[in-house]
Amino acid sequence: MIGKVVRGSRVEGLIYYLYGPGRANEHVDPHLVAGWRHPAELEPDLRPDGTRDFRRLNGLLKQPVAALGDQGYAEPVWHCVARAAGSPDRM
Repeated sequence: MIGKVVRGSRVEGLIYYLYGPGRANEHVDPHLVAGWRHPAELEPDLRPDGTRDFRRLNGLLKQPVAALGDQGYAEPVWHCVARAAGSPDRM
């Protein structure tokens, strides 16, 4: 398994990156698979033009950090990247 943790301060940036094409078009059919609610309830809505509306999900993800106020972390966003298979060029 290949894994690493990336930290940041803006949940919006991570969500936009994960639902975007990625750096090498690796983000194909992005969707949520787990959460504190049923994943379908957290999935960003589709706008009439086919783009995703991330406002609700970003707002929900920012609530725990906002509740901490000054007691929160400087980089509260943790993205754990895990890959079960090896690199495609090694297969």
